[in-house]
Amino acid sequence: MRYVFSCLLTLLICGTAFSKTTKPIVVLLSIDGFSYEYLSKYKPPNILALAESGVSGKLQPVYPSKTFPNHISIITGVYPVNHGIVNNKFYSTTLGKKYSLGAGKNNAAWLTADPFWFVAQQQGFKTAVYFWPESELKGKTPTYNIPYNKTDSNKARFDQIIKWLQLPAELRPQFIASYFSSVDSVGHSYGPNSNELAKAVEEIDVLIGDFVARLAKEIAHDVNIILVSDHGMLQKDTTKIIKPSMIFDQKTLGLIKNKSIIIAQNDTQIYIYFTALNKLERSKVIKNIVENKKGANLYQLYSKGNYPKHWQFDKNINTIPDVILEALPPATFVKESYGIQFTNYGTQFSKNEGTHGYDALNQKDLMGIFIAFGPSVVEGREVRIFENIHVFPFMSELLLMKHSQIIDGKSEVLAPYLKDRLNNK
Repeated sequence: MRYVFSCLLTLLICGTAFSKTTKPIVVLLSIDGFSYEYLSKYKPPNILALAESGVSGKLQPVYPSKTFPNHISIITGVYPVNHGIVNNKFYSTTLGKKYSLGAGKNNAAWLTADPFWFVAQQQGFKTAVYFWPESELKGKTPTYNIPYNKTDSNKARFDQIIKWLQLPAELRPQFIASYFSSVDSVGHSYGPNSNELAKAVEEIDVLIGDFVARLAKEIAHDVNIILVSDHGMLQKDTTKIIKPSMIFDQKTLGLIKNKSIIIAQNDTQIYIYFTALNKLERSKVIKNIVENKKGANLYQLYSKGNYPKHWQFDKNINTIPDVILEALPPATFVKESYGIQFTNYGTQFSKNEGTHGYDALNQKDLMGIFIAFGPSVVEGREVRIFENIHVFPFMSELLLMKHSQIIDGKSEVLAPYLKDRLNNK
């Protein structure tokens, strides 16, 4: 079976028996929560074959290593501070609202950078998305878009991509993106070392193998595939939970209750926004948090202006919090009833649960994957670890797009892995 798949993969990379179109095509696939460590731990044969046949390496998440900020960084080529989605849950002092997943559908102001599909469409390309965070962005949707729902199977997504690729040239999208959440969901429920996770990796690997085989047999034009993940997964420690009472004194809790302080809580961060406090009052709140020693060895406090440089949170914009409480892996923040509504992650959870969102720097289990293969990509090369903002310019080069917008990603990071016809254009 491995030999047959390798032959089909060679056929795909070198060209099928069909006549080829001149328009390049890029298919971007994201496996949410697929740690780079899973390649050696679970040895998915089809994904490993793709890595061996193209370019592969560790993909470093941007901070924080949550799903939405990282998928938006991949698709915009900029850091969260520049695209606006600075966590899965955060607050905008300008909009006076907390962000909810997919909020760009009703208000495009949440996103402050253009997604790749919109940039491509402005240059005359047709695009298609089958699930991607913020693909329903108001006024900036893809040519073909299937919004996220909880019922469509992974197989249905691959089937639809094949159908899009079989459209007549004048209707066919040249950029297609799709997102698969099954590995992440199982990792959260059962942890990264579970039999259930091994099965989830196997299932997506089989589907990817079938998809590549169908490309070689059924598609009459060249297709370049990019396989990524947004982050990896860490095992939670049930003995290391952080409750609000371990952080805030009663006076601070009162300020939170009357909304002088806005809290946006994820299980790995608490973002604190001082909405109605003067400088002296803010200093007192921070001092009280620092002096409240309960659980202080489980998290770190950072204040605006002193965030770690690699977080790229140096801009004074309306979504960057005044204070960030960062859980130290594998500790997590949990809910506790104190007359205020915190995000409910539960004070009780299975010993097997996994999570992500921590600062990914030097956390090998949080590294994502990057695999690119196809007729425009060099073969059998490993790339040094790089941040996911650099995927955007790589896709631009593959599609021969003009660089019409300012991004944080740099073309030179992945340029050596493009075949000469692109480097010499």
